[in-house]
Amino acid sequence: MPAAKHPCCPRSLAPLTAAALLCCLPVAQVGQAADAAPLAMYFDDSQMVEVATRAAKPITQVAENVTIISDQEIAAIHAQSLTEVLDRVAGLSVGQHPADFNGSSWVYIQGSREEHVLVLIDGVRLNSAMSGAADLSHIPLRIIKRIEIIKGPGSAVWGSSQGGVINIITKTPGTGSRPSGSVAGEFGERGVGAYEADVAGKVDRVGYFLYAGQQESDGLLNNRYYDAGRAYGKLTVDLPHQGLLTFSGMAVDPHYKTGDFDYAAPYFSEDIRDRSHFVTANYDTVLTESLHLNIGVRDYERNLIDNRDILSSSPEGDPGALLYKANWHERSQGANGLLTWHDSWQQVALGAEINRSKMDTVTDYGPWAQTNWWAPSQEESRPGFEEVWGLFVNDTLRLGKLTLTPGIRYDQHSISGSMVSPSLGATYLLRPDTLLRATAARGFQYPVLSFIAGGGVWDNPNTELKPEEVSSVQVGVENRSLSFMNVKVDAFLHHVTDTWHWDYADWNYKNGGNSERKGIEAGLETSPWHDLILAANTTYTLMSPEDQQEEDSSSTAANLILRYLDAVGWKGELAGHYIWWNQDKVAPSLEGQSADMIWNLSLGRTVYSTDYLSCELYAKVYNLLDGKATLDANYPLPGRWLLAGMRLSF
Repeated sequence: MPAAKHPCCPRSLAPLTAAALLCCLPVAQVGQAADAAPLAMYFDDSQMVEVATRAAKPITQVAENVTIISDQEIAAIHAQSLTEVLDRVAGLSVGQHPADFNGSSWVYIQGSREEHVLVLIDGVRLNSAMSGAADLSHIPLRIIKRIEIIKGPGSAVWGSSQGGVINIITKTPGTGSRPSGSVAGEFGERGVGAYEADVAGKVDRVGYFLYAGQQESDGLLNNRYYDAGRAYGKLTVDLPHQGLLTFSGMAVDPHYKTGDFDYAAPYFSEDIRDRSHFVTANYDTVLTESLHLNIGVRDYERNLIDNRDILSSSPEGDPGALLYKANWHERSQGANGLLTWHDSWQQVALGAEINRSKMDTVTDYGPWAQTNWWAPSQEESRPGFEEVWGLFVNDTLRLGKLTLTPGIRYDQHSISGSMVSPSLGATYLLRPDTLLRATAARGFQYPVLSFIAGGGVWDNPNTELKPEEVSSVQVGVENRSLSFMNVKVDAFLHHVTDTWHWDYADWNYKNGGNSERKGIEAGLETSPWHDLILAANTTYTLMSPEDQQEEDSSSTAANLILRYLDAVGWKGELAGHYIWWNQDKVAPSLEGQSADMIWNLSLGRTVYSTDYLSCELYAKVYNLLDGKATLDANYPLPGRWLLAGMRLSF
């Protein structure tokens, strides 16, 4: 589709101007407050990062453009979904359909498409074999220990991941015989409710972390609703000789209505049932003082039911009759092994993994579709299957102020062939207050399984579709020479070849021309001043397709956050989010776009606290100023709404 130019108007520059003005604010030095920081900064050596090499190492040795989000930050903002958390990160943009309470959502990194971003939880790949994307809405936040994000290709470590990697690491079981945990309830306008409980502890050699929760809403706008039950568990067993056996599993069952639609006959309503579950098992052991082994297996299964009924207002079809009901099923299974070796100046990671995925669908068509679309009463698709295995090795070499991180990976796909992904990164401590980093990498994206195999009556998979390939360069600097503020700046350039495009003549995806994504991220964060912390970030991305049919397009995003945290238990924040989307992320039916700064306000206080029990009360106002920010004309943003909650921790 044609790309939309960024509007040249003063309003579009307002968020950037606001972020720049923050640099001029007088803030007294009080010292670093790592726990209160919205994003982990590179100088915090207590932050250990796994996503860059799969072996934990200090964040100062990570050359990639990486962001860490802690469980303390997630808890402090009283977020309702992972969408809300990720939308604050520089370089990330989140699309939500519908923009309602926990509507389905996908993430884009530095102008990528949603299928370019690999999402993992407990090592399980959540990207769908049907769409290629991972829906982030239904993951319970209370189970997350931290989120690690690589912006740009992570193929040298993770394989197919052209746009980036989001690694969700869950909480660990307790270490004491006395259980700890929490119970919480939230209540909001229009039937919004959330109820959850978690408990952690250890019995003899067995540690446990268990979670159960429920979220619901009558719908904030346009005849919608949401209802989801979630459960998660993790067990660890201490074995002899420093061995550890870990089992984890999660099940979610969201049922939600996206709304009523009248943009084409017949008018219809849509509701979704999206059941999924996974289980994992991992064995971890120390072989020698310098050698460490991890082996894991995983199994993931998903059933998505898309049900569409004809509305009573429809000019065609029988009111209340079935338009169609599609039942998609997919399953993936995998195994991985990782061997790490380290000494005083080097850390080497050698790993291998295999992943198998399959998908199929059964669709029931109503009378209108049978008559007007010539559809059968029931269609059973051809199943699709793929197998991917990969081998990788990377090194972290510490040479005084310089750290080098070379790496390479080989992948073999059962349909699309083999790929080799090298990378080289470096960090350099220029001064005690200035860190430089740079990466150069090649990456790729294997075609989505539904593009190349399987399908139904109207599907025409292209088994000749080749992977998209990317050459990427990124450079960044973090500086804290100003005693009251940290500043972080990153620039990126991603050149993509063999891009996919939809061929209307053959009704399938084909490889086309090349494209380029380039831009800059900038962020700052102040030290506390009278219990106030100010943070801001902005991202500008320019997309340049090398194709006569498309024009350059750009997107601009900004976040502005004022946080308050005092010693007696008050905490709150005022957070503003702005984005202007390029046309690639906008539905064809949307000719224009509203783009306001959307403000959320939260405030909470610990009203009771002892050594054994604490109680927190909090409230949050979403879309405080009734702003408009439309991604899709069919899914407008709800206006201002209020939520309040209580959490008991023991």
